[in-house]
Amino acid sequence: MKKLSNSIKWVICLGILLFLGSGSYAHAAELPNVQTENTAADARPDYVIYVNRALNCITVKQLDEAGTLTPVKSIVCSCGRTGSETPEGTFQTSNYYKWRKMVDGTYGRYVVRFNGKILFHSVPYIEESPDTLEWEEYNKLGQNASLGCVRMSVKDAKWIYDNCKPGTKVVVYSNDEEAGELGKPAAIQIDVNSSYRVWDPTDTDINNPWVTEPEEYCPFTGTIDEFNYTAYADRYPDLKSVFGYDKDALYEHYITFGINERRIAVSY
Repeated sequence: MKKLSNSIKWVICLGILLFLGSGSYAHAAELPNVQTENTAADARPDYVIYVNRALNCITVKQLDEAGTLTPVKSIVCSCGRTGSETPEGTFQTSNYYKWRKMVDGTYGRYVVRFNGKILFHSVPYIEESPDTLEWEEYNKLGQNASLGCVRMSVKDAKWIYDNCKPGTKVVVYSNDEEAGELGKPAAIQIDVNSSYRVWDPTDTDINNPWVTEPEEYCPFTGTIDEFNYTAYADRYPDLKSVFGYDKDALYEHYITFGINERRIAVSY
């Protein structure tokens, strides 16, 4: 066999390199168009969020593997006012934002989109800062007041933001007679004369004076006979689900834990 000349060897090597190189470049060019599917399962429970736009309250139900729905949380909210009603129907949550500018130039916290421009979010803030709450709007919780979105306290908006994963089913309906299995919680009212009124009382921010200044919290100090146990249960569905309307148990909880947790109790 004749030996190949150096020039022929060089041509053959060059051809091999070009062939391999062309394959590499073609593969690299395809990479931007390849979408990697995230197969990691979201370990959070499955929930369904029911929004009663007529009575301005939310009932969250947990869905188990057998398809059983169990009510676990109720939330007082503000749905769309007349002319800007929150649309009825069945939807799914999608985008999540810690802060989001609203159509009227205000800002919402713990925002969760579930129907186009219709969102779950906190009561509006004037600026992207937790000390600029529109407290007048906060005192409308429980009434129709928004431009179509579903407003709630920071604590409740954050619960949905943290616990309800993308794709959570949302059902918006109207029933002016039945709030839901857990009822409608009482809305917190901010004193118009309070120097803290620009903060959401439920916000756990370390700078929130409602949290850091205990003198603004006025605990109930009456006797068990003066204790409005039904109002206490209705205000806190987590307690109502455990104690029902057991007066002794609710009073004992308030005295032992409720005061330290800054829960609100009133007399008859």
